[in-house]
Amino acid sequence: MNTATASSTASSGRIPGYWFSRNPDKAWGEKFFLLFLPVFIVFNTVVQQMGWLDTGNFWNIVQNFLMWVPYCLLLPWWLRRNSGVPAVESYWLKYNVYMSTYVFWATYFHTEYFFQILGLRYNFPEVTLYFDSFLLGPDEATARETFQKIPPSMYLNAIAFFVVYHTASVVIMRRVRTLTPNVSPLLRKLLWALTVAVTAFFFAWAETFFYVNEGIKQHVWYVDMARMLSIGSVCYMLYFLVSFPNIYRMDEDDFAGAQGERWSASRAFMEASAVSMIVLFLLDLFAWVYGPII
Repeated sequence: MNTATASSTASSGRIPGYWFSRNPDKAWGEKFFLLFLPVFIVFNTVVQQMGWLDTGNFWNIVQNFLMWVPYCLLLPWWLRRNSGVPAVESYWLKYNVYMSTYVFWATYFHTEYFFQILGLRYNFPEVTLYFDSFLLGPDEATARETFQKIPPSMYLNAIAFFVVYHTASVVIMRRVRTLTPNVSPLLRKLLWALTVAVTAFFFAWAETFFYVNEGIKQHVWYVDMARMLSIGSVCYMLYFLVSFPNIYRMDEDDFAGAQGERWSASRAFMEASAVSMIVLFLLDLFAWVYGPII
């Protein structure tokens, strides 16, 4: 933004540095999904404390379905039914399309890299139904015995996690980006890259540190937790280095208030699919360059 634009913006009452989108529909979605954070924490805590992870196929799927669908899909549909924005064009729906698509590809293919490169393990003794890549990952003949198979519930579980991470990061990234509207383009790009990198590493590290705790480590754990937190977090952050700036662009208006491109639900699906392919390449590149951390 040049000096004239900055002066015009200031005189129009637009103050540099804001958290939520200038697009009202997107801003509503961002605030709504931020409020999902305490729901998400409480739900996971209750499930762990009540021992509900020790369930069979049906309840294992249902409990993770309930963590995502009622709040993230049904509630916004009800609250926004009279908003004037058709559901299919609403940010909240397109955001869910993006996250569910991204998580599907990442769980089906990418988790195999987490098994072999990062030492992730799943153990749900009562679960007998699994769904993951046949060719990627460990030998199918021994994968279950070595705790390297993916229950369908983990797809639903991961969507809730990614909704939280991406919402918080987009809000933080916007705040930093809009604090410096009139600095040099090079400095803005450097600040943007630094913000994306810091948020990507933080959420990659924080998931491992906070989620894989005493209440769940008999079901989900890493072979070498210390190396996962240090080196493994660098690998995991590759997901977010690509997806955070990508999802930021969805329905985003610029600082001066000009309307940005509105994505369709099909565009959200295609963008998420492209991002997952790029991340798959980066994971494989990590395996080539560094190799397993275990």
